[in-house]
Amino acid sequence: MWEAPIGEPLELAVVAGLPPVPLPEHCHVEQLIWHGDPFTGPLRVCVASRGANVLTLRIANNDDRIVADVRVRRGPARTPRPHTLLRTELRPGVTYTRLFAVTKEVTTDHVPDAEPVLSTPAMIAFMEDTAADILRAVFNPGSASLGTWIGVRHSGPALAGQTVTVTATLADVRGRRYLFDVRATVDGREIGGGQVAQTLISQGL
Repeated sequence: MWEAPIGEPLELAVVAGLPPVPLPEHCHVEQLIWHGDPFTGPLRVCVASRGANVLTLRIANNDDRIVADVRVRRGPARTPRPHTLLRTELRPGVTYTRLFAVTKEVTTDHVPDAEPVLSTPAMIAFMEDTAADILRAVFNPGSASLGTWIGVRHSGPALAGQTVTVTATLADVRGRRYLFDVRATVDGREIGGGQVAQTLISQGL
């Protein structure tokens, strides 16, 4: 797959319900970005981008809808470097939930003759803030975090006056990088979900 033309289908056996890509020797999956459609039916794989040691594979179904992107890195998995930016070590599974009011300031009225709805940037900001709160609770003095990656789908509306419930769950820790699963709902109805990443920094740097 390291020599395959970008965009051309790879001759790989992809079976629904099983790991989607047989990896070459001495490679590992560094990141899987799932775009929401289920892994069902025949799937196609092609190379979306390539670097010296990193390859992004795109998985699509028969209707050419993108199912997932898989980032593969050549070589052993990188060992997380310890840091002292948090008072307490955080492990995957830590969850935090916040409520956000949908005010006029966070809505958009781009759709003619429709009520203003929560904007996608505002929803993402809610998600990032909720994820960051998990880290803020255990910051050491001088520590901070920045949002460094977003993979989110906005799937439903929230109207002015409604309340959005956002839940963030720590999914993965790699050194200073913390990956969170995030979900936003209104009255139990999902309006968005995906993943965001926060990276710890020292304010003295």
